[in-house]
Amino acid sequence: MKFFDPHIHCYSRTTDDYERMSLSGVQAVIEPSFWLGSERRYPESYFDYFRHILEFEPKRAKEYGIDHFSCVAMNPKEANNLELAHRVIDGLPEYYRHERCLAVGEVGFDLITDAEEEIMRRQLLMAKEMNMLVMVHTPHRNKREGTERTIRVLKEVKLDPDQVLIDHNNLETIDLSMAYGGWSGMTIYPTKVSPETAIEIFDRYGTERMLINSAADWGPANPLSIVKTALEMRKKEYEEDVIQQLVWDNPIRFYSQSGKLRLGQWIKEKQG
Repeated sequence: MKFFDPHIHCYSRTTDDYERMSLSGVQAVIEPSFWLGSERRYPESYFDYFRHILEFEPKRAKEYGIDHFSCVAMNPKEANNLELAHRVIDGLPEYYRHERCLAVGEVGFDLITDAEEEIMRRQLLMAKEMNMLVMVHTPHRNKREGTERTIRVLKEVKLDPDQVLIDHNNLETIDLSMAYGGWSGMTIYPTKVSPETAIEIFDRYGTERMLINSAADWGPANPLSIVKTALEMRKKEYEEDVIQQLVWDNPIRFYSQSGKLRLGQWIKEKQG
Protein backbone atom coordinates (compact mmCIF):
# COMPACT_ATOMS: atom_id res chain seq x y z
CA MET A 1 0.00 0.00 0.00
CA LYS A 2 1.19 3.54 -0.81
CA PHE A 3 1.01 6.35 1.73
CA PHE A 4 0.98 10.14 1.34
CA ASP A 5 1.44 12.17 4.54
CA PRO A 6 -0.10 15.58 3.73
CA HIS A 7 1.09 17.30 6.92
CA ILE A 8 4.46 16.56 8.47
CA HIS A 9 7.21 18.88 9.71
CA CYS A 10 10.32 17.20 8.30
CA TYR A 11 12.47 20.13 9.45
CA SER A 12 12.21 18.64 12.93
CA ARG A 13 12.77 14.99 11.92
CA THR A 14 15.92 12.94 11.33
CA THR A 15 17.03 10.98 8.28
CA ASP A 16 16.20 7.84 10.26
CA ASP A 17 12.55 8.95 10.10
CA TYR A 18 12.76 9.34 6.33
CA GLU A 19 14.15 5.81 6.07
CA ARG A 20 11.43 4.33 8.32
CA MET A 21 8.75 6.15 6.36
CA SER A 22 10.09 4.93 3.04
CA LEU A 23 10.36 1.33 4.23
CA SER A 24 6.73 1.54 5.42
CA GLY A 25 5.41 2.71 2.06
CA VAL A 26 5.34 6.49 2.50
CA GLN A 27 6.10 7.88 -0.96
CA ALA A 28 5.08 11.53 -0.67
CA VAL A 29 4.84 14.21 2.02
CA ILE A 30 3.78 17.83 2.36
CA GLU A 31 5.45 20.15 4.86
CA PRO A 32 3.38 23.17 5.95
CA SER A 33 5.12 26.20 7.44
CA PHE A 34 5.08 26.13 11.24
CA TRP A 35 6.52 27.46 14.50
CA LEU A 36 10.13 26.41 15.13
CA GLY A 37 9.89 26.19 18.91
CA SER A 38 11.04 29.75 19.60
CA GLU A 39 9.77 33.01 18.19
CA ARG A 40 11.66 34.45 15.25
CA ARG A 41 12.66 38.12 15.39
CA TYR A 42 13.35 39.01 11.76
CA PRO A 43 11.51 38.50 8.45
CA GLU A 44 14.70 37.07 6.97
CA SER A 45 14.54 34.19 9.46
CA TYR A 46 11.23 33.16 7.91
CA PHE A 47 12.52 33.58 4.37
CA ASP A 48 15.54 31.34 5.06
CA TYR A 49 13.17 28.76 6.57
CA PHE A 50 10.84 28.86 3.54
CA ARG A 51 13.83 28.33 1.26
CA HIS A 52 14.95 25.41 3.43
CA ILE A 53 11.64 23.52 3.22
CA LEU A 54 11.22 24.28 -0.48
CA GLU A 55 14.73 23.34 -1.59
CA PHE A 56 16.77 21.44 1.01
CA GLU A 57 14.12 19.10 2.42
CA PRO A 58 13.09 17.79 -1.05
CA LYS A 59 16.73 16.77 -1.60
CA ARG A 60 16.89 15.04 1.78
CA ALA A 61 13.61 13.21 1.13
CA LYS A 62 14.70 12.25 -2.38
CA GLU A 63 17.56 10.18 -0.94
CA TYR A 64 14.87 7.86 0.50
CA GLY A 65 12.58 7.81 -2.52
CA ILE A 66 10.07 10.28 -1.07
CA ASP A 67 8.55 13.22 -2.94
CA HIS A 68 8.53 16.32 -0.73
CA PHE A 69 6.38 19.43 -1.25
CA SER A 70 5.51 22.38 1.01
CA CYS A 71 2.87 24.92 1.95
CA VAL A 72 4.08 28.43 2.82
CA ALA A 73 2.53 30.95 5.22
CA MET A 74 2.95 33.19 8.24
CA ASN A 75 1.84 30.68 10.88
CA PRO A 76 -0.85 31.60 13.44
CA LYS A 77 1.28 30.95 16.52
CA GLU A 78 3.55 33.89 15.62
CA ALA A 79 0.87 36.09 14.07
CA ASN A 80 0.31 38.29 17.11
CA ASN A 81 3.48 40.24 16.36
CA LEU A 82 1.65 42.27 13.73
CA GLU A 83 4.53 44.42 12.53
CA LEU A 84 6.73 41.39 11.90
CA ALA A 85 3.90 39.29 10.48
CA HIS A 86 2.98 41.87 7.85
CA ARG A 87 6.61 42.23 6.81
CA VAL A 88 6.79 38.47 6.32
CA ILE A 89 3.58 38.45 4.29
CA ASP A 90 4.98 41.21 2.07
CA GLY A 91 7.65 38.75 0.96
CA LEU A 92 5.47 35.66 0.50
CA PRO A 93 4.60 35.88 -3.24
CA GLU A 94 8.14 34.86 -4.23
CA TYR A 95 7.75 31.62 -2.30
CA TYR A 96 4.15 31.02 -3.41
CA ARG A 97 5.43 30.89 -6.99
CA HIS A 98 8.02 28.21 -6.19
CA GLU A 99 7.42 24.94 -8.07
CA ARG A 100 7.21 22.95 -4.82
CA CYS A 101 4.83 25.29 -2.98
CA LEU A 102 1.40 23.69 -3.34
CA ALA A 103 -0.69 25.89 -1.03
CA VAL A 104 -0.88 28.74 1.44
CA GLY A 105 -0.57 27.18 4.87
CA GLU A 106 -0.76 26.77 7.78
CA VAL A 107 -3.04 29.74 8.35
CA GLY A 108 -5.70 30.08 11.02
CA PHE A 109 -6.00 30.68 14.75
CA ASP A 110 -3.89 29.85 17.78
CA LEU A 111 -5.11 32.05 20.65
CA ILE A 112 -8.10 33.23 18.57
CA THR A 113 -7.16 36.91 18.61
CA ASP A 114 -8.07 39.78 16.32
CA ALA A 115 -4.41 40.03 15.26
CA GLU A 116 -4.45 36.38 14.17
CA GLU A 117 -7.62 36.99 12.18
CA GLU A 118 -6.04 40.00 10.49
CA ILE A 119 -3.03 37.94 9.42
CA MET A 120 -5.14 34.98 8.32
CA ARG A 121 -7.51 37.21 6.35
CA ARG A 122 -4.69 38.95 4.49
CA GLN A 123 -3.18 35.60 3.45
CA LEU A 124 -6.56 34.20 2.40
CA LEU A 125 -7.07 37.24 0.17
CA MET A 126 -3.65 36.65 -1.38
CA ALA A 127 -4.52 32.99 -1.94
CA LYS A 128 -7.74 34.02 -3.66
CA GLU A 129 -5.95 36.57 -5.84
CA MET A 130 -3.30 34.03 -6.87
CA ASN A 131 -5.80 31.13 -7.17
CA MET A 132 -3.99 29.02 -4.59
CA LEU A 133 -5.09 26.21 -2.33
CA VAL A 134 -5.35 26.90 1.41
CA MET A 135 -4.45 24.65 4.34
CA VAL A 136 -6.10 25.81 7.58
CA HIS A 137 -4.80 25.21 11.10
CA THR A 138 -7.58 24.93 13.69
CA PRO A 139 -6.55 25.92 17.24
CA HIS A 140 -5.69 23.36 19.88
CA ARG A 141 -7.58 25.26 22.60
CA ASN A 142 -11.18 26.45 22.31
CA LYS A 143 -11.18 24.45 19.11
CA ARG A 144 -14.88 24.66 18.26
CA GLU A 145 -14.99 28.42 18.80
CA GLY A 146 -11.87 28.88 16.68
CA THR A 147 -13.16 26.63 13.92
CA GLU A 148 -16.50 28.46 13.77
CA ARG A 149 -14.71 31.81 13.53
CA THR A 150 -12.33 30.45 10.88
CA ILE A 151 -15.21 29.26 8.72
CA ARG A 152 -16.89 32.66 9.02
CA VAL A 153 -13.72 34.29 7.67
CA LEU A 154 -13.40 31.75 4.86
CA LYS A 155 -16.97 32.51 3.80
CA GLU A 156 -16.47 36.28 4.03
CA VAL A 157 -13.40 36.05 1.80
CA LYS A 158 -15.50 33.89 -0.55
CA LEU A 159 -12.93 31.17 -1.10
CA ASP A 160 -14.02 28.14 -3.09
CA PRO A 161 -14.45 25.35 -0.47
CA ASP A 162 -13.03 22.84 -2.97
CA GLN A 163 -9.70 24.64 -2.58
CA VAL A 164 -9.70 24.65 1.24
CA LEU A 165 -8.44 21.96 3.62
CA ILE A 166 -9.47 22.46 7.26
CA ASP A 167 -6.99 20.46 9.34
CA HIS A 168 -6.61 19.18 12.92
CA ASN A 169 -10.29 18.24 13.19
CA ASN A 170 -11.55 16.01 15.99
CA LEU A 171 -14.91 14.84 17.31
CA GLU A 172 -15.59 18.40 18.49
CA THR A 173 -15.22 20.05 15.08
CA ILE A 174 -15.62 17.50 12.31
CA ASP A 175 -19.32 18.36 11.85
CA LEU A 176 -18.40 22.02 11.23
CA SER A 177 -15.72 21.12 8.73
CA MET A 178 -17.96 18.72 6.85
CA ALA A 179 -20.81 21.26 6.75
CA TYR A 180 -18.45 23.87 5.28
CA GLY A 181 -18.11 21.63 2.24
CA GLY A 182 -14.36 21.67 1.73
CA TRP A 183 -11.79 19.02 2.62
CA SER A 184 -11.35 17.79 6.21
CA GLY A 185 -8.05 16.75 7.79
CA MET A 186 -7.32 14.87 10.99
CA THR A 187 -3.99 14.59 12.78
CA ILE A 188 -3.11 11.22 14.27
CA TYR A 189 -1.08 12.41 17.26
CA PRO A 190 -1.04 11.57 20.99
CA THR A 191 -2.65 14.89 22.00
CA LYS A 192 -4.98 15.23 18.99
CA VAL A 193 -6.73 12.19 17.47
CA SER A 194 -6.03 8.49 18.01
CA PRO A 195 -6.44 5.88 15.25
CA GLU A 196 -9.49 4.58 17.12
CA THR A 197 -11.12 8.03 17.22
CA ALA A 198 -10.35 8.56 13.54
CA ILE A 199 -12.12 5.29 12.72
CA GLU A 200 -15.09 6.37 14.83
CA ILE A 201 -15.29 9.50 12.66
CA PHE A 202 -14.95 7.47 9.44
CA ASP A 203 -17.74 5.17 10.61
CA ARG A 204 -19.98 8.21 11.05
CA TYR A 205 -18.96 10.43 8.12
CA GLY A 206 -17.17 8.19 5.61
CA THR A 207 -13.78 8.89 4.03
CA GLU A 208 -14.75 11.00 1.01
CA ARG A 209 -12.83 14.34 1.03
CA MET A 210 -11.02 13.26 4.22
CA LEU A 211 -7.24 13.33 4.80
CA ILE A 212 -5.22 12.01 7.71
CA ASN A 213 -1.71 13.07 8.65
CA SER A 214 0.96 12.68 11.31
CA ALA A 215 1.88 16.39 11.77
CA ALA A 216 5.09 14.90 13.19
CA ASP A 217 7.14 17.70 14.74
CA TRP A 218 9.31 18.33 17.81
CA GLY A 219 6.80 16.66 20.13
CA PRO A 220 5.95 13.00 20.87
CA ALA A 221 4.73 12.43 17.33
CA ASN A 222 5.06 9.35 15.14
CA PRO A 223 5.80 9.81 11.41
CA LEU A 224 4.21 6.38 10.83
CA SER A 225 0.89 7.26 12.45
CA ILE A 226 -1.07 7.11 9.18
CA VAL A 227 0.44 3.67 8.49
CA LYS A 228 -0.73 2.55 11.93
CA THR A 229 -4.19 3.97 11.28
CA ALA A 230 -4.39 2.00 8.05
CA LEU A 231 -3.57 -1.15 10.03
CA GLU A 232 -6.33 -0.40 12.54
CA MET A 233 -8.77 0.18 9.68
CA ARG A 234 -7.79 -3.19 8.23
CA LYS A 235 -8.53 -4.81 11.60
CA LYS A 236 -11.98 -3.19 11.46
CA GLU A 237 -12.49 -4.79 8.03
CA TYR A 238 -12.40 -1.62 5.97
CA GLU A 239 -11.92 -2.46 2.29
CA GLU A 240 -8.41 -2.03 0.93
CA ASP A 241 -9.57 0.37 -1.77
CA VAL A 242 -11.23 2.60 0.86
CA ILE A 243 -8.02 2.72 2.91
CA GLN A 244 -5.92 3.45 -0.18
CA GLN A 245 -8.29 6.24 -1.17
CA LEU A 246 -7.86 7.83 2.26
CA VAL A 247 -4.09 7.57 2.59
CA TRP A 248 -3.08 8.13 -1.04
CA ASP A 249 -5.81 9.16 -3.48
CA ASN A 250 -7.44 11.90 -1.38
CA PRO A 251 -4.26 13.96 -0.81
CA ILE A 252 -3.52 13.69 -4.52
CA ARG A 253 -7.05 14.78 -5.44
CA PHE A 254 -6.82 17.86 -3.24
CA TYR A 255 -3.26 18.98 -3.97
CA SER A 256 -3.42 18.21 -7.70
CA GLN A 257 -5.61 21.29 -7.95
CA SER A 258 -2.43 23.34 -7.45
CA GLY A 259 -1.17 22.27 -10.86
CA LYS A 260 2.27 21.63 -9.31
CA LEU A 261 1.98 18.13 -7.85
CA ARG A 262 4.48 15.97 -9.75
CA LEU A 263 4.84 12.58 -8.09
CA GLY A 264 7.74 10.34 -9.02
CA GLN A 265 9.81 13.28 -10.26
CA TRP A 266 12.77 12.14 -8.18
CA ILE A 267 12.80 8.85 -10.13
CA LYS A 268 12.89 10.68 -13.45
CA GLU A 269 15.72 12.89 -12.19
CA LYS A 270 17.71 9.81 -11.13
CA GLN A 271 17.22 8.21 -14.53
CA GLY A 272 18.58 11.12 -16.40
